[in-house]
Amino acid sequence: RQEQLRKAREQKEQQEIEQFKEEEKQRQEQEERKREFIEKRRDELKRRREQQEQEELESFQKEQEQLQLAEEEKRKLTYIRREELRRYREQQEQQEIERFQREQEQLQLSTEEKQRRIASRRDELRRKKEQQEQQEQEEYFREQQQLEQERERRRELKRQRLAEIATERARKEE
Repeated sequence: RQEQLRKAREQKEQQEIEQFKEEEKQRQEQEERKREFIEKRRDELKRRREQQEQEELESFQKEQEQLQLAEEEKRKLTYIRREELRRYREQQEQQEIERFQREQEQLQLSTEEKQRRIASRRDELRRKKEQQEQQEQEEYFREQQQLEQERERRRELKRQRLAEIATERARKEE
C-alpha cells in the first residue's frame, strides 16, 4: 500500500514537473512571438517614418524648384518690363523731338500767319469767356429765382401759420 502511494506521489510529481515544463515552454514561445511582433511593429514604424521623411524631403525639393522657377520667371518679367519702359521712354523722346521740330517749323511761318493765329486764338478765348460769363449769369439768375421762390414759399407758410394761430385764438376766446 505504501509502495503504491509512493509511486502515485512520484507519478503526480512527475506530471506536475511535465506540466510545469510544458507551461514554461508555452510561456517562452509566447514571449518569443511577442518579441517578434514588437520587432515587426518597430521595423514597420521605422520604415513608415523613413518613407514620410523621404516624401517630405521630396516635397521640399519640389517647392524649392518651384520657387526657383518663380524667381527666374520674375527676373524675366522684370527684364521684359525694363525693356518695355526703355522702349517707351525712347518713343516718348522721339515724339518730343518731332514735336519740337514741328514747333520750330511753325515758328518759321510768316509773321502774318502768326498774327492771324494769335487773333484767332484771342477771339476763341474771348468767345469762351463770354460764353462762360453768360452761363454764370444764367446760373446766378436761376439761383436768385429759386431763392425768391423759397422766400415766397416761406412767407406763405408763415401767413398760413399765423392765420391758423389767429383762428385758434378766436375759437378759444369764444
